[in-house]
Amino acid sequence: MKLFQKLTVAMGYMMKFSGVVFFTVTWIQPGTTAALSLPNNRSTDITETACHQLYVEYPSLLALQNSTIYETERIEYWDKAAVLSPFCIFTPRTPQDVTKGLGILLQTQTPFAVRSGGHTPIPGASSTSNGILIASDKLTNIELGTVGTTQVVRVGTGLRWIEVYEWLAARSLTAIGGRYATVGVGGLSLGGGLNYYRSVHGWAANSILNYELVTAHGEVLQVNADTLPDLFWALKGGSGNFGFITRFDLAIFPLIDIYGGNFLTNSSGIGSLVKAVAAFADTVNGGIVDPLAAVNPTVQFATDTRELSSFTNVFYNASTGSAPAAVKQFTEVPPSGPSTVSGPRSFIGFMNETAVFSNDMRRLFRATSVKCKAQAVELVQQIFIEESAKLKNVTGGTVTVTYQYMSQSFVDAAHAAGDAIDLSPSNGPLIAILLASAWELSSDDSYLLDFLTSLVEVIDSKSRAVDLYYPFIFLNDAGHGQRPFELYGIGASLPKMKLIAKKYDPSGIFQSLATGAFKL
Repeated sequence: MKLFQKLTVAMGYMMKFSGVVFFTVTWIQPGTTAALSLPNNRSTDITETACHQLYVEYPSLLALQNSTIYETERIEYWDKAAVLSPFCIFTPRTPQDVTKGLGILLQTQTPFAVRSGGHTPIPGASSTSNGILIASDKLTNIELGTVGTTQVVRVGTGLRWIEVYEWLAARSLTAIGGRYATVGVGGLSLGGGLNYYRSVHGWAANSILNYELVTAHGEVLQVNADTLPDLFWALKGGSGNFGFITRFDLAIFPLIDIYGGNFLTNSSGIGSLVKAVAAFADTVNGGIVDPLAAVNPTVQFATDTRELSSFTNVFYNASTGSAPAAVKQFTEVPPSGPSTVSGPRSFIGFMNETAVFSNDMRRLFRATSVKCKAQAVELVQQIFIEESAKLKNVTGGTVTVTYQYMSQSFVDAAHAAGDAIDLSPSNGPLIAILLASAWELSSDDSYLLDFLTSLVEVIDSKSRAVDLYYPFIFLNDAGHGQRPFELYGIGASLPKMKLIAKKYDPSGIFQSLATGAFKL
């Protein structure tokens, strides 16, 4: 772990290069933190009533303001700006607790937020200052079971992925889930979920065989392809729009040692890194054609030093001691410090290199996509460098671009499994682009939001002009104001999703009372 003494990998996307620290963003997305159009005093009254009723029913599961437990729960977010101040915090242990809790909120018409891991850097996505927070921290049961005749692991929505992986590794098993240790199970799974095995298995959501869901009116449903196929489809990428998920039943697989690790690059090595990133995207001879390979390269620009640096995550699903051809070019990029890329090594050891959770930073995400071509990488990188150079010196400020490959094999696997995201195999492979920023001062929030919004617009415009644009916004990386559902299934999924939501939540509780970053 010596590499990480000089590097903070916060949830895998944001990192500290050369002493530059990422920070988070503080706007409140319209419609996400105030679900009811009520006068403040009325909103306060109904929320206090709901808190009182929850406390009477569940005194040991409710944290009230000014208590130590409340403060511990309140700050459990990756994004500093997402730390809001709910009237009280309810931490159910069972689906039955959720049923009763939702009943109280529905009866009193109290706004509420639902939090799994708290990773989304949008205030109000899983937090509130105008209602009650339902925190999934105690929904952490994990056990083996079956769905039909298929063995699964039953995972509580409050777990983080490293907890799932370690529990399974003790049994020589693994599951398809998050790439970064401290990301929560719930949010990633409901957004689709990129994973290291994606070229074989598709989205993480495609390996979910059953959901345990509590509806707005308190019914506990087992949702799978046989019981409720329409809802099962909609939950795969539909975020928190259909109910409260208490458990995911995941397909499991034998665990093997892998080849992989992480390395840093300073400005002198960026040229070599970008060549490797572009070469990997070659759909004929590049590493992307190997379904066992997954790389996640991030290039960073620091506004104070005006220099580029990078962090790259390399994964290959085989117990080999030498660099496989698919990722070999990345191992030849000169690192700026010790590299942990090696093999064979344990998957758990690899995952633990990303096991850092910190909320002392202000953060911002934006997402777009391009076709999987070397020219697309070169175009995006050129735009990123040119536009970043225009930034003023923001205190502690950095911006990053991350290239997340989705191969033809990935698209085919996801399409075959079926999900609301519904990427079309005929559109070919793609690269999901994550643009991110971090900084220290709230006074820079609007400046950096405007910058990244503009950066997406420039990338989209220039990629369209040369037929490299891909119409997809990855929900797990989407930011304030972006509308990923409109691009699902090339526009065909959203009307169907709305009908399904109306069927299972006819009162629209999860569209109105519940906060959330992305509504239907």
